[in-house]
Amino acid sequence: MSFPILLVMLVYLNGSILPAADARVSVFDRGFLFGDAVYEGIRAFSGWVRHLDDHAKRMQQGLDEAGIRWDAQHLHDLCGPLLDANGLRDAFLYWQVTRGTPKPGQPVRARLAEADIEPTVFGYCVPQPGVDALREPTVCSAVTVPDLRWHRGHIKSTALLANIITAMTATQAGGDEAIMLRDGFVSESCSTNVFAVVRTPEGLELRTPPVEGMSILPGVTRQIILDTCPEAKVAPISAAQLAEAEEVFLTGTLTTVKSVVQLDGHPVGTGTPGPLARRVLDRYTIYLREQIAQHTL
Repeated sequence: MSFPILLVMLVYLNGSILPAADARVSVFDRGFLFGDAVYEGIRAFSGWVRHLDDHAKRMQQGLDEAGIRWDAQHLHDLCGPLLDANGLRDAFLYWQVTRGTPKPGQPVRARLAEADIEPTVFGYCVPQPGVDALREPTVCSAVTVPDLRWHRGHIKSTALLANIITAMTATQAGGDEAIMLRDGFVSESCSTNVFAVVRTPEGLELRTPPVEGMSILPGVTRQIILDTCPEAKVAPISAAQLAEAEEVFLTGTLTTVKSVVQLDGHPVGTGTPGPLARRVLDRYTIYLREQIAQHTL
């Protein structure tokens, strides 16, 4: 999903909130040159920043593994002022931390940065529909493609070229989304987690692939669904099970719940959002309303 720059009124950059047109980052910043950065996308509903603790924890894990020195707990102090500065309560917030810019005299193309490099911290927010707009699953078509990405997908690195190429491949094949397969099993989509209602010897089962072993992102929305839908199970989904699934849907911070109604040119189930996708979305919105009421008293 893209956002017109005109909607980005004020941004955060290295301690300041300023107009987007005035924000400046060095062309030698390692995030620009190498994609040497970690990011998070977060949703705010009615002024409540959804599961900020989980987003900060996930970002911190990525920063630690990348060796970028920044405390993601700062997000707790940064999200509110950025939302307030832009006059937003229902919004998408994006935060990115790069390793930083080499100091004068330091090499700009060195694979290893100097120890005294300072991170570049950037954030923006844009308006989004509120919880009242989450009435029906959105819909899409999808194609299956090989998962050719690196095997540290739990790190939200800004180096997303493989995801972009995969999305382009899906578009060229006539799909709105790509569902990636690794060694014959579903991993995830380009920016979302995958759920499927598959056939098993015991009957139909709602599954989402495990994070461990598949090297996929531990989605915050995915976890909320697992917590609020006891029928959902973490278990592998084979390519054959996906092809014969009664329902397939994608979940993510911005996507929420998106039903895949066509897969590789064939209808999924009835070719419309299925009952499980609708039930999952209903429970998710109930959960959001409860949390909004609790946190915005």
